[in-house]
Amino acid sequence: MGIFGDDKRQDEQIAALEDHVRRLTETVQTTQADLAEGRIAILELQARVDEKVSASDVDPTIVKLNQDLATARKELEKVSASASESWATLQKGVRGAFDTLRKSVHQASEQIKKS
Repeated sequence: MGIFGDDKRQDEQIAALEDHVRRLTETVQTTQADLAEGRIAILELQARVDEKVSASDVDPTIVKLNQDLATARKELEKVSASASESWATLQKGVRGAFDTLRKSVHQASEQIKKS
């Protein structure tokens, strides 16, 4: 017997909570991708305004950041489309993609500051 005295009701509530957590997680990850995209644009502008870094130095870095962002977005799409049983595995992949993207953005920012 469930905690509500009704196993069916308990299962429905647990399923609703799981769905809610998944949607919140997807929203957070979409926001992370959007923020990373904004950070990339800011880095481009900062490099151009400061004129400390030549376009040839910045362009390869920005191209790599955009590739990392594309990878993160693809992983996010996989999570959104995944079935319940594989959600945790795909979620781990998305976290890895965002970690890589975050590190790349940080490295690019440090490179621009040093130039």
